[in-house]
Parts: sequence; C-alpha cells; structure tokens
Amino acid sequence: MQELEISVIIPVYNSGKYLEETLDSLRAQSFKGFEVLIIDNGSDEEETIAVLKQCEKDHRVFRSEHANLSLARNLGIEKAQGKYILPLDSDDKISPSFMEKCLTLMKSDPNCKVVRTMVELFGKKSGKMSFGDFSFGLLLARNQMVVTSLFKREDALAIGGFDKNFNRAFEDWEFWINLLKDGGKVLTVNEALFHYRIRKGSRNNSLRNEELSQARRMIWEKHKDLYSKHFVDPKECFEYKLITDSRSYKLGKLLTSPFRSLRLMP
Repeated sequence: MQELEISVIIPVYNSGKYLEETLDSLRAQSFKGFEVLIIDNGSDEEETIAVLKQCEKDHRVFRSEHANLSLARNLGIEKAQGKYILPLDSDDKISPSFMEKCLTLMKSDPNCKVVRTMVELFGKKSGKMSFGDFSFGLLLARNQMVVTSLFKREDALAIGGFDKNFNRAFEDWEFWINLLKDGGKVLTVNEALFHYRIRKGSRNNSLRNEELSQARRMIWEKHKDLYSKHFVDPKECFEYKLITDSRSYKLGKLLTSPFRSLRLMP
C-alpha cells in the first residue's frame, strides 16, 4: 500500500444523493496513498444523514457548523494526516489520474505551492474551462483556479487556513491570494481532470451580484497593500465579466451591433 500523502476534504450539507458518485471517483484513482475526511456541515436531511452514517465505516467523518465552508475545510486541514490537501465538494468528481498527475507535478518543483487542472462542466451545463497562464497580479483581479487544487498542509496551516469571515462567497479565492502573496509557483496539469457539477439551487448559482461584490470588497479591504503594489486591469476583474456575461449586456450588444457597423459620411 502506498504511503499516505494526500488528505481529501469533503464538506457535506444535504447533498447525500451526490456523495456516493463523488466517492466513486476517489475509489477509481490510480494513486492510492490518500485518506478521505468528510465534514458534515450541519446536514439535517434524512437521506444525507443516513449516507454519512454509512460513510463512517470507511472514512473519517467530523461535524462542523452549517453555512461556513471555511470552518468545515479548516477542520479537515486540522485533522488531516497527509502532507498534501485536496478539497473536493460533495457533488463534484475527479478523473482517475487526477491525484497521480497533480502529485507528480507538485513534487517536480520545490517552489510549487499549488497544482491546478483544467475543468470540465457537467449537469445543467457542459463544456471545459481553463484559466490561462497564472500570474499573481491576475489572481488579484479574478480567481484563477477552483478549490479542488492540490496544496501543502503546512502552507495552509501557516496562513491560518481559510478565512472564516468569508462564509458566502470567494473563500477559496481569498485563500489562494493569502497562500501565494509571498511567492511560490502555481503549476497546471493541462487536462480537464476536475468535473464540476452545475445544478439548480447550488450555492454559486444562488448568490446575487451584491453578495459577490460585498465579498470582493472584503478581499480588497484585507489585502489593500497587495492591490497597491499591483496594477489590476479592470477588464480582467470578475465584476467586468459579470457585466459582459449578463443577458442584458448581450442583448444590448446585439441590438446595437448594426449601428456600430455604420460609418459616418463626410
């Protein structure tokens, strides 16, 4: 049996019907030196409670407060026995080679702090996502990786883990800023090895723009010194993307496109 190196942390809140599919993706891993820590984030749904009871036979299950993913993940990091941490939401999946390829890349460079992969969407939407070349300046403008990326436990403990004040949005984005503000490389496996489920009623889909903007301001307030040192291109900011991706913006662009093509006559 391979030495325990990776701790997979799975927060669960009333998502028992998806959890077995998530765990199946872990059982299929080519790399076997990992443990699974399941953090019950205050579930009150009978189906989920029953599923979690079954999980206790094979995995370590802990309880945390509801509605704060930061606290749930921090509890997992605290209890983890692996050198590396891999957060995984309870309705998502990873490809069989995810851990093997990410760990190999992590160990290839002592300056590496994070290994990320490309993303494949499934569920209500399909398609692939990539984040482009990493730069810390761009990270200040918008998130450049999903939370299901590999990092060292000791690095997470050194910064106090995820900030518990970010309990609605962007806790992962702020975590990456905090983790990488003093340097370190982000390496990428250029394959869509993380499978991100898009479903109606999920947290990210239910958040309003005002809540996202408030969380964004919290990041700026916490890291003012970093923003003062780096130029952040407004067109790279997530707020700009919210506007350009909105239905009203696209409709307005469509309606005005004939006029934009007209040229003034002398």
